[in-house]
Parts: sequence; structure tokens; C-alpha cells
Amino acid sequence: MAKAALIVVDVQRDFCEGGALAAADTFSLLGPLQECIEAARRAKAAIVYTKDWHPEDHISFQAKGGPWPVHCAAGSSGAELIPPLQAERDEIVIHKGVHPHRAGYSGFELTGLEHRLRELQAERVGISGIATEYCVRATALDGLRHGFEVTVLTDLIRAVQPKETPKILEELRNAGAKTATAAEWLESL
Repeated sequence: MAKAALIVVDVQRDFCEGGALAAADTFSLLGPLQECIEAARRAKAAIVYTKDWHPEDHISFQAKGGPWPVHCAAGSSGAELIPPLQAERDEIVIHKGVHPHRAGYSGFELTGLEHRLRELQAERVGISGIATEYCVRATALDGLRHGFEVTVLTDLIRAVQPKETPKILEELRNAGAKTATAAEWLESL
């Protein structure tokens, strides 16, 4: 069986309820996601956390002509993983969106993630997190482009616009991604 990695996309304070750029219904994600992480750890899957980590002059910020309010500024409390999520010492934390002139939606964009996964001999990735129509989507598409078997964990993603989720999942399936619940994906490990 090919080695697997669980990618937890941007489950940060600023993307959760009360944050600067909150997706919908994120607090309901935290318990099931933590359970999935613990099960993936037991199954010896690699765990990867992506974090938006923007410089103060990031192109995506409204003050710079972008569409978004300031969010996930590097080193800010809003950029931290929201509890109970916490990376263990041997887990991978990827900072993305660090270049001031690149959007940085994908966990693979200028982060070295592909190389890190190849070093771990991971061939399969399960993708969870926030926000379905932005960073989850971009990470899944880039994972496919890099030749990974990608499964989007449908019960462990949250969107800014939940009504967009079926359309995004269809796009990802058409691109070659699989969709499954976390339990189904974990069973395949």
C-alpha cells in the first residue's frame, strides 16, 4: 500500500468563526478533524498543516488592491492553528502565501511541499480544511498536477460559500481527484 499523507489546509484562527476572513461552520470541523488526525497518526500517515502566512504588504489584501481583508499576517495570532489543532514535532508545517506578489492559495505553491512528500515516499494525499473553493481546491488541483493520488475528505472541508461546494467537488472529481469521507479514507490506509 502506498504511503499516505493527510494535508490539513489553513485551519487557522482567521479562517474560523470570529476571524478576519471566516468560512462557514468551521467550529463543527474541529472535533472530527482532530479525530481524523489522531487516526492518521496511528496509521503512520504523514501529517501536513498548511498555514497562510502573509507579509503585511501581501497582494491579496484590500489595501494593496486585492479582494481580502488583512488575514493570517505572518506571526499574528490569526495565523495560528486553531485549538485543538497542534502540530507534533515530527509533523510538517508549511507556510504559504509568503511572497508579497503571489496569491499562494495552494499548499504546493513555492513551499517545497512536493519535495517533502516525495522524501516521505507519500503517493496518496487526503485533503481537508478551509476554504473549499479557494485553498482546498488549489491544493487538490496542484496535488494532482504533481502526480499524487488525491482524495478530498468531504466531511472535513468548509467553504466560505457552502452552496459552491458541490460544484467545486465536481470540478475536482473531473480533474481526477477522489472524494470520500474521512472514515472511508482512513479505512483505505
